Parts: sequence; C-alpha cells; structure tokens
Amino acid sequence: MLRHLLVFAIVIGCPLSGFAQFMDRGEYVEVSKGVKLCSNAALDTSNGILDPENRFWRVTSKARENSTQTVDAFVFESAYDRKSGKTTIEERQYDDGYATLFKRALEHKGMLLMVSPRDGQVEATVEICRRKK
Repeated sequence: MLRHLLVFAIVIGCPLSGFAQFMDRGEYVEVSKGVKLCSNAALDTSNGILDPENRFWRVTSKARENSTQTVDAFVFESAYDRKSGKTTIEERQYDDGYATLFKRALEHKGMLLMVSPRDGQVEATVEICRRKK
C-alpha cells in the first residue's frame, strides 16, 4: 500500500517539478510547449549578458526533426504612470518566433543552455521560472 502511495505521489508531483518539463532527446533536450524559462542571473551576468534577471522566454513549439524549438523572448520593464504616480512592471515581447536548441547545463543541475542552431553559441543559461512579476 505504501509503495502504491509513493508511486502515486511521484506521478502527481511530476508536473510540478522542473524535470517533468524537460525530455532528453539524444544530445538535446525537448522543453514542453508553453514552458516559461527565466535567465539564471548569476550565471548570465558572469557571461556578460546585461540585465539577465529581466529576460525570459516562452517555448511556443514542440521539437522539430532537427531538434530546434521556437521561442518568444520577453523583457520585464518598469512603466511609470504620470497621472497616478504608480510604477508597474510589464512584460514586453522583444523577439518572436526564433529557433533555438536546448542542452542540459551539465555543471548546473536543473538548468539548460539555449544554443544558437546557426553557430552553436550559448545564448543563455535558463531554468523554469519560479517567480512571478
């Protein structure tokens, strides 16, 4: 009985964990469509990427035959309303529908590398977004 409950808990818990959203497909990883990926600020700042904590991507396709997936890129921006005096954080899309490859970041558990299919350059180190803005 306890064994069945443990299996049930694992099956029910999987969609909530980051690992259920990533499926290894050989050299690359398929990320579930709709997943929101945030830049890992500590790693990307050390790689020279400006304001990584304000960037995120939404996966908009399943993996194609060549392992690429389509993502839309967003940035969080603060917007000041002169009439009310309030500042709000809004997301703005700055790039849409571009292809990328995902690889596991072997030295950083649970994180992925976004890799350019054109030249193999690492674009960002990402993880499933945990915070809400």
